[in-house]
Amino acid sequence: MRLSQNEIKALLLITSSERILLPRDITNLLGLQRGSVSRIITNLRDKGLVDRVDSSIVLAKAPPADSFKRLYYAHRASPFLLLLADGRIELLSWLNQSAKSAKELHEQAEIPLKTVYYYLHDLARLGVVVTTNKGKSSLYSFNYVYWGALKDFVSALQEYDKARLVPRDALLIKIYKDGVLFKSLRVQDATFTSFSSYMDYGIELGLRDNYYTLPKRELSIEEVFIHSLDSAEDRSQKLFCILFYLRNRDKLRSVLHPMMKDIEAVLQGEKVKGYPSLEDVEDRTEMYGIEL
Repeated sequence: MRLSQNEIKALLLITSSERILLPRDITNLLGLQRGSVSRIITNLRDKGLVDRVDSSIVLAKAPPADSFKRLYYAHRASPFLLLLADGRIELLSWLNQSAKSAKELHEQAEIPLKTVYYYLHDLARLGVVVTTNKGKSSLYSFNYVYWGALKDFVSALQEYDKARLVPRDALLIKIYKDGVLFKSLRVQDATFTSFSSYMDYGIELGLRDNYYTLPKRELSIEEVFIHSLDSAEDRSQKLFCILFYLRNRDKLRSVLHPMMKDIEAVLQGEKVKGYPSLEDVEDRTEMYGIEL
């Protein structure tokens, strides 16, 4: 997810203008060709930032536009090109409270190391990142105290971008860093996951919905399991998750998820609200030939 310098300039014009702007106004103010401005408006609209109302261009009624408006009025004097242009949004998405080295950020954001250092220099100067020294190395973390609105905007922008992957006739379940999880009654051009992939591991279920992820890719067993944990809505689906865990326990012991504590409690014979009992689990393990 990137914003070009001209896209940011156009967005700032639309946000700060006291009157409604037409495409020709943006063309004149930015000194660009009409075709270039048309592409900029289309790109900003696809990102949930602006919209066309009749012949005018206005901020969209969408989370990214709302977040940018809050960011603008909180830091209107800031150099937004140094904050957001080019690959900076991708870098900002990987910065958090845990301090990271430039090399780690380079590997996660897939931005050239030299460019990462260039971005970090400007972001540190603006107070967006906090730099700490560890031996001869520098570590970088995000300054949530002063720049929380910036992080909110980056998150809203990326979530909106991921949500656009979900087909119109499907139901979004969760947005991840690398994609989306959704379900649909119809067959979709996407990768099966969650309960829809259990059959590949010897657990056949009678499902009404199909569970998918996008972008399309080959999934690990850990990803399939995490997707099913995030999909589980009732006792029966949580029971399926427990059966899947038991069948593949050696490969799933390292999975970190809030539900794992409750699953382990059930397997210890504890009664956990909203979960099947150990007796329920035992009945199904016999059916599927799973050792408890």
